[in-house]
Amino acid sequence: MEFQQFAEGPGKLGRCYFLSNGISGLWDNGGTDGYEWNTAIYADRYFAPNPNHANQFEFNIAMPQIMGFNVGRDASSAEDFRPERMTGIFAPPPLFLAFHLDKTWTGIGIGTKLGDYQFPALEYSGSRYAGASFYVDYMGYRSADNGFASPVLNITMGYSPLDVLQSYTSWLTANGFATKSVTQDILWRHLPIFCGWAEQTVESVPRGGKPNKESTQANYESWLSTVETRDLPIGTIVIDDKWQRGYGNFEVDRQKWPDLKGFISAQHAKGRHVLLWVPVADPDGLPDSLCVTYQGKCVLADVGKPEYEAWLRPRIRHLVQDLGVDGFKEDWVNAPAVPRLPLTGPATGIEFVRRFQSLLYSETHKWKPDAMVETQTTNALFRESSDVIRLNDIWYASRNVPEMMRLRARIAVITGWPLVDTDNASSTNLTEWWSYMQAQPSIGIPALYFVTRTEATQESRSDADWRYLASLWRQYIAALKR
Repeated sequence: MEFQQFAEGPGKLGRCYFLSNGISGLWDNGGTDGYEWNTAIYADRYFAPNPNHANQFEFNIAMPQIMGFNVGRDASSAEDFRPERMTGIFAPPPLFLAFHLDKTWTGIGIGTKLGDYQFPALEYSGSRYAGASFYVDYMGYRSADNGFASPVLNITMGYSPLDVLQSYTSWLTANGFATKSVTQDILWRHLPIFCGWAEQTVESVPRGGKPNKESTQANYESWLSTVETRDLPIGTIVIDDKWQRGYGNFEVDRQKWPDLKGFISAQHAKGRHVLLWVPVADPDGLPDSLCVTYQGKCVLADVGKPEYEAWLRPRIRHLVQDLGVDGFKEDWVNAPAVPRLPLTGPATGIEFVRRFQSLLYSETHKWKPDAMVETQTTNALFRESSDVIRLNDIWYASRNVPEMMRLRARIAVITGWPLVDTDNASSTNLTEWWSYMQAQPSIGIPALYFVTRTEATQESRSDADWRYLASLWRQYIAALKR
């Protein structure tokens, strides 16, 4: 079943509601005409395909959900019934929820034409006194002057939440609401990853320091020396936060990295590849002319501005072609969260992130066709600009980590990414970390974040365990080559 609505007239658009005309209050009709004009939810719970630090995928029907970017709403407010750490970390995830009743699941998701994802999220109000609401918020960035067609809301049925997610994803593809996958199956992308983030926190946090200060050439050379001592067959190195002078300017901090080109050349000589960590559209280090300004402060890069593209592309080219960088790991993914910012062009909401990611991906692959760009955008709109999905952060309170990460990986595979970076459990305790390290080869690309001790509990593994891990990875690599 599908639902769509149309409108025309002057003025800027705010919220576009599906199956309701507003949001009920907690104990009254709220901003609507009552229960007759809202959605009655008879389900007992629902599933959201967006992991969070609470490791919760199923919710009672009263709990609201933002499937996309947080758009400035307080994720832990009492009004939202939302426990701490519940904000989703795929960004954006599928714009979809699945509701359960009597051993069956009903999927509710939206799709629209490419270029029209000018809202930051699909939002669900939670089931309130006079019913529930589903809506998107254009936040004043779009008008109906020349006619408006809403996104299409799709309703599917199945026997599991992943079953209806698969049906929804197929519907997106069949209707042209998704992009085609561009990723290639290249051997080196499967090889085990070492990312230095946990070592950066291990070195800094106990002393009250900042992890980003520890992203230095000297530190990474030291950690890789330990990797080699342990005979761990690393194929990819991720240089994490903060190798650059400014988060948004793509310029190497030469005080921290006096010879990044030499470092990369040395890793290439050992058969390894090097990725750089980058945030999305960060304003740090940008010229004022390329900034989106709010209350006198530069808050975002103006990614829709032609001058920004002309400024960014040569910087990516220099890193890839001149210094030898093999790709990027994308993080800090956010869409504009304030209404009516002075953004250039139609790149607003989800399209804002899509624009930045497309620039990063196309320029990187222009100079290195087999490069790898890792993202956390498990939305089928982003298949055109992402090679690998990273399964993302694991909170220190996480338990049953392998099971949790298998579910994250399954969501990524369904939405279009057969290869995932398993990331790492270095911030939880040693027992959970070790169980996950042994499970990683059966989930995706094995990933290691520390070589000395865990972030949160400062625990270390025995030499025998490190030898076992090295052996496990060699078996994994041998199977890949076969």
